[in-house]
Amino acid sequence: MRISELGRRSGLPVATIKFYLREGLLPPGARTARNQANYDEGHLSRLQLIQVLTVVGRFSLASVRGILAAIDDREMSLAGLCAAVNDALFAALPPTPDEPAEVGRLRGQVDECISRLGWQVDPRAPARSALVQVLVALRELDDQFDMDYLAPYVRAADRLSAYDIESLSGETATEALASAWVARLVLFEAAFTALRALAQEHQLALRAQGGIGGSHAE
Repeated sequence: MRISELGRRSGLPVATIKFYLREGLLPPGARTARNQANYDEGHLSRLQLIQVLTVVGRFSLASVRGILAAIDDREMSLAGLCAAVNDALFAALPPTPDEPAEVGRLRGQVDECISRLGWQVDPRAPARSALVQVLVALRELDDQFDMDYLAPYVRAADRLSAYDIESLSGETATEALASAWVARLVLFEAAFTALRALAQEHQLALRAQGGIGGSHAE
């Protein structure tokens, strides 16, 4: 297909597609003339994935480039793809504030929690530092906050992550399969965020009506 049709089918302006081509996010089409090229379904799928990553996942173009590189690596495992997405998710976080004693104590809490749960997590995983930074920020609001306060979130994360991976299980031997796997991972995260917002609105409505809240969800 010509680039105009690619734009029509993807819903993207031709100028945006050309930008992705210049940035190397979209591979070049098959040349048919000096200023013309043909594109295929693979290009359309790549554009759809880029839209998921930038619009739904809100990743920067630099992060998208890293994720796409992982997808294009045919030796990359499911764990490697997941790590690439998570690394990109936490890549933009600022350095931990210079509060060695407090930060060290909170980092110890995070490490102890992960160890107690038996989670197999890379010591260098950006999510570890991200969680420490969250705890530092919470402590600045109220010094009662620590990992114990986050226990319900830990339980929910353990349960949901098991469901995520079971739902996402499969092969990534081809670019199409790897792309679909990453897209689902990002979309599931967005779905949970949206559902949590809806549930919070419901709980606040119950409280306003004099109810005590609670959930009927299994």
